[in-house]
Amino acid sequence: MTIRPAHNYPFAAIVGQETLKTALLLNAIDPRVGGVLVRGEKGTAKSTAVRALADVLPDIDVVDECRFSCDPADPGSWCPECRERRESGTLPKATRQVRVIDLPVSATEDRLIGTLDLEHALKHGTRIFQPGLLAEANRAILYVDEVNLLDDHLVDTLLDAAAMGVNVVQREGVAFAHPARFILIGSMNPEEGDVRPQLLDRFGLCVDVTGVRDPERRVEIVRRRRAFEEDATQFARDWVDSQEELRMQLKHARLRLPSVELPDDVLLAIAKLCAQLGVDGHRADLVLARAASAFAAYESRPTVTLEDVRHVAPFALAHRLKRTPFDDHSEGEQRMHSSISSALGESDPGEKRDEPDAETGNGDGLAAALAALTEAREGDGAPEKAVLPGPVDFTASLDRARRSISGRRQETVAADSRGRYTRAEPAKTGATTVDVALDATIRAAAPYQASREGEMAIKIEPQDVHRKVRKRRVGASILFCVDASGSMGADSRMEAAKSAILELLVDAYQRRDRVGLVSFRGDEAHTVLAPTASVELAQLKMRSLPTGGATPLAHGMLRALDLIESERKRDTETIPWLVLVTDGRANVGLNGGLGSEDARAVAAKVRASKIHAVVLDTGAGTRGSSGAKEIAKAAGAEYVRLTRLSGGDIAESIRGRVHGT
Repeated sequence: MTIRPAHNYPFAAIVGQETLKTALLLNAIDPRVGGVLVRGEKGTAKSTAVRALADVLPDIDVVDECRFSCDPADPGSWCPECRERRESGTLPKATRQVRVIDLPVSATEDRLIGTLDLEHALKHGTRIFQPGLLAEANRAILYVDEVNLLDDHLVDTLLDAAAMGVNVVQREGVAFAHPARFILIGSMNPEEGDVRPQLLDRFGLCVDVTGVRDPERRVEIVRRRRAFEEDATQFARDWVDSQEELRMQLKHARLRLPSVELPDDVLLAIAKLCAQLGVDGHRADLVLARAASAFAAYESRPTVTLEDVRHVAPFALAHRLKRTPFDDHSEGEQRMHSSISSALGESDPGEKRDEPDAETGNGDGLAAALAALTEAREGDGAPEKAVLPGPVDFTASLDRARRSISGRRQETVAADSRGRYTRAEPAKTGATTVDVALDATIRAAAPYQASREGEMAIKIEPQDVHRKVRKRRVGASILFCVDASGSMGADSRMEAAKSAILELLVDAYQRRDRVGLVSFRGDEAHTVLAPTASVELAQLKMRSLPTGGATPLAHGMLRALDLIESERKRDTETIPWLVLVTDGRANVGLNGGLGSEDARAVAAKVRASKIHAVVLDTGAGTRGSSGAKEIAKAAGAEYVRLTRLSGGDIAESIRGRVHGT
């Protein structure tokens, strides 16, 4: 019996994440299930479980020295190099362990898809393809930690490769295609934002994990982790029997899978379930059928049963439910389980139902709610707008005090090597690091080769070097600063602002936007919600907010400016917006000063900071006497007078100004 290297924590030793382990094992049995999205709070063994999975997977046969790990028994999936080698003779075979390939959030497009081998081109004057991470991931596990933070252009590339099983590269004079069939596993913390809808749907299964609550199990986790850190090799020896047993179980399940029967009545139940839940397309049906078959094979059953479907349905459907950010999460889960019971039939009274528990259960699938709303907005029809109770009329007159800075950029030229390569330009003289555009550099040097001497096949002079110009999508940091004082309408202002924030966060991933909230009342201002792209975090932070007291308007604007400055330091390319929701009546100043004078002084700082600002006037007085209008003028902000408050309409107004929609 072989003991694997102890660089990974043993998969069999992981405690408290049975749901996650099951989802990973189903993909190990049948990679066509489509991968796993793991959502959960930090410190819950998400990455540990993924990396440990490779140690229990059966070894695979590969073509020896193939850069793409081609399967010698499957000629239809061979890369061009293996096809060429086969014409000259037999292909040597080798056996190795399945790999886990990490895709860092900071990876460049060149590193992901591959590019021209620069060194070979300069030395020999011929074009050779240099494989990227997608080549390494063929027949392996491609793991993306913090997948929700991955750049859009990399997401697009992943979607193409996952859909076709092939990576097609046509760039810099290189045209090359190679197999790229991988198990896609992503992990994320929902508090840091959500996943783009198109990518979310590509994950066959989705599980939500939380920390273990039972004290005894928490103690066991600490014990095992300490034992692993003190002597990883001995810890691996202690678990080698369990690991080997699991490895053989997986191997036999893979061999058994092709003979597992999927009866028509089970298929009909799957179709009925997906139809009742209103999921888009047919991918959910296919995933559910494959996952149930894999589970039956794992349990050594020759035929898929309704109980197999019941067991895996929450994994396959939770992230595909259509919900809005305003829906009650528990109601969504109850609806899903009710549909499962209706479509599959109730369990026997004495039979334990396979439901997610409080420790490892599948969550509410909130990212899918964003997906459903966004896709509906981008389609022919708009989604039904969720509106908080109260007046929904919205009338506004706009005084354009300042429009000197455009906030409607969707893309910007990247200052680093991130982003999509769009064109080339001459590199700056004396630059220490250059993102070389090899195709443009060679074209620039080509006319002078006859007059240049050297050992290289292509002689490059400094004046020939061109750099890549890359573009990447940027978003806005939208900070609401809301008057929560005891002035008339404070409650409705706060509810409308909360509703608007959640509305704006619906498409935060596509827009790369972050939204935050500062409230001011009494003697000071409070950061209710630091800028985020997470609806879940926003809902958690904004459940109940107190109102009443005096109006420290200057304090609120200063706190907002501090947060915006922090956002600028975090991302120098972000587009900052300040949305001030107030009637403009300030009666608490800074350090004992006059409230109205200090508010105008801070407003002047807003103008000097060169951020975009909008003042939403909620006052009941006449336009000419509005304090909010004076603040807007001092801040160089757009002024919008509201006669009634509606979160949805406020969000649409801000969205139109930020993105020009």
